[in-house]
Amino acid sequence: MVEKKKVMSSKKSLLLKASLFLGAGLFSTVMIRSGKVYDFGMGFWGPNGHDGIWHLSLINQLIKNVPPQNPVFSGSILSNYHWGFNLLAAWLVELLPFSAFDIYFLFLPIIFAFLLGYLSFKLGKEVTGKSEVGFWFAFFNFFAGSLGWIITLGKEGKIGGESLFWSMQSISTLINPPFALSLVILLGAWLIWHRRRRGGSWRWGVLVGIIFGILTGIKIYAGILAGLGLFSFWLLKRFWQKEKNGFDFSVWVAAGIVSLVILLKMGVFSSQPALMIKPFWFLHSLIESLDKLYWPKLAILRQNLVQQWFSWKLPFLLIIELSLLFIFLVGNLGVRIFGILELGKKIVRKKLTDFDQLLLFFLIFALFFPLFFVQRGTTWNTIQFFYYFLFIANFYLATFFVQLLKRGNKKGYFLSFLLILFLLPTTFSTLKNYWGNPPPAAIPNYELEGLDFLKRAPEGIVLTYPYDKYKNQNLQTPIPLYLYETTAYVSALSQKVLFLEDEMNLEITNYPWRERRAEVEEFFSGKGRIQARGFLLNNKIDYVYLVNDQILPFQLGDLGLKMIFSNGQVRIYQVLK
Repeated sequence: MVEKKKVMSSKKSLLLKASLFLGAGLFSTVMIRSGKVYDFGMGFWGPNGHDGIWHLSLINQLIKNVPPQNPVFSGSILSNYHWGFNLLAAWLVELLPFSAFDIYFLFLPIIFAFLLGYLSFKLGKEVTGKSEVGFWFAFFNFFAGSLGWIITLGKEGKIGGESLFWSMQSISTLINPPFALSLVILLGAWLIWHRRRRGGSWRWGVLVGIIFGILTGIKIYAGILAGLGLFSFWLLKRFWQKEKNGFDFSVWVAAGIVSLVILLKMGVFSSQPALMIKPFWFLHSLIESLDKLYWPKLAILRQNLVQQWFSWKLPFLLIIELSLLFIFLVGNLGVRIFGILELGKKIVRKKLTDFDQLLLFFLIFALFFPLFFVQRGTTWNTIQFFYYFLFIANFYLATFFVQLLKRGNKKGYFLSFLLILFLLPTTFSTLKNYWGNPPPAAIPNYELEGLDFLKRAPEGIVLTYPYDKYKNQNLQTPIPLYLYETTAYVSALSQKVLFLEDEMNLEITNYPWRERRAEVEEFFSGKGRIQARGFLLNNKIDYVYLVNDQILPFQLGDLGLKMIFSNGQVRIYQVLK
C-alpha cells in the first residue's frame, strides 16, 4: 500500500513537472519568433517592434558605458528610466556566445518563463502546504486572462480584448521583460521572507531587503510597491500588533537604502515628479476611449453630473463612479475576482497569516496608484502598478480553485471547468496574434544590409528622417519599422547613438524631444544652406541615414557630406569635418 502511494506520488510529481514545462514553453512563444530574419527581413510580432527594439538599443549602450548614454537623444546620459534588466542582458551578451537579439528574444524569455513557473509552484506549495496550489498559481501566472473577450464577441463577433479594460494580462508578461524579471525576483524574495521571518536573524532580513530593493532598478513600480508594502507591514506588526521583530525592521530599512542608492544612480530624481494626481482617470477613459469599452452616452452623463456635483445629483455621480470601479476590477480580474473574494473571506474571519498581511499591503498599493495617479508624459503608464495586483490575485484564485476541486463532486468539477472556460479566451486570442504570419512589422533586408554597414563604421552620432505617423496608412504587413512606429531601430541595429529617435520613450522619460524634432524638421525642409551645415556641425552629427523617398535638403557639397553606402534604397552619408 505504501509502495503504491509512492508510485502515485511520483507519477503526480512527474505530471506536474511536465505540465509546467509545456506551459512555460507555450508562454514563451510571444517572444521567440521576433528578432529573426525571414524572407521579408527581420520580423517583429506584437509590441516587440517598439519595446523590444528600445531594450536592444539600451543593451548596446550598456555594453559600452554604465550608466548608459541615451541611445535616442545624443549628448545625454539616460535618466528617469530603470535599466537594471538591460544591464543584466548586456552582461550576458558579453559572457555568452549569443547576440543581443538571441539573448533578448530567445534565451531570457525561456529562462524567465521556467523560473516564473518553478518559483510560483514553489511559493504556492510552501505557503499553503499544497502542491496543487503551486501548480495552479503557476498556471494562472501563465494563462489567466480578462473578460474583454465577452465585449469583443458581442460587438465584433470575435474573441479578443485582452487589455480592453486597460491592464495587460498574464500571457503578455514576457513582452515586458523588466516586469517578468521583477516577478521572478518578487517570488524569490517572498519565498525567502516566508521561510526566514519567524526564525531568521536581522542578517537574513538585510539579505531579503536587498533583494526587494533591487526591484527598484528592474521595475520602479515593483520597487515602490515593495517599499510601501514592507514598511506598512512593519508598522502593523510593531505598533498595532505590538510584535517586536528585528527581521521586519531590517528588511524594509535595507530595501529602502538599496532603492535610494539605485534611484540616485539612475537619475530618477533629475526632473519633476513622474506621477500626477488624477483620480479615476482609468475608469473614465474606459467609457471615453474608442479602443476600450467606449460608452459615450454614459461618459457625457458623467461629465454633466461632474459640473453639478454640489447639487442633489451627487448620489447619481457616486453610483456611476462606483459602477465604473466595479467594471474596471471585474473586467480586468475576470475569474480572479473569486481569488479576491477568497482573500476577503479570510479578512472577515480574521484568518490572515503574516504572508497574507504582506500581500494585502501590496494589493492595496497596487490598486491605489492607478486609481489616483497617472504618469507625466505617458498618462496610462501607471496601469503597470495594477499588473502586480493581478499577479497576487492569481495566488488567491489558485487557493480558491483547489478548494473547489477538493469537493470531489460534479458541481465542483463543473464550476472549475466553467472558470477555466472564462479564463482562457483572451489568452488564446493573444497567442494567435503571435503565431500568425506575416508579422505586423519588419526591418526589410535592404535596411538590414545598410544598418550592418553602419554598425561596422566608426563611432558617431546618426541623424535620421523624422518619423511621420501618417505614412503608414493602408500599407500591407509587414510594415517597415521606419513607417510602423517611432522606434529606436537604427540605434538597436547599428549600435550607434541617434540624434533623435523613438519619441515615445523620450516622452515617457521626460526629454525635450519636441524642440529637437523642430530642429530636424527645419534641417530637412531646406530653408537655409548655411544653417543646415551649421546644424550638422553644432550637433556633432557624424552620419545621416535615409531610406527610400527620404531626401537631403541640399546637394552633398553644400552640406559637407560624403555618401559612404548605397544599395538603391538605403543611403548613408558621412559628415565631413
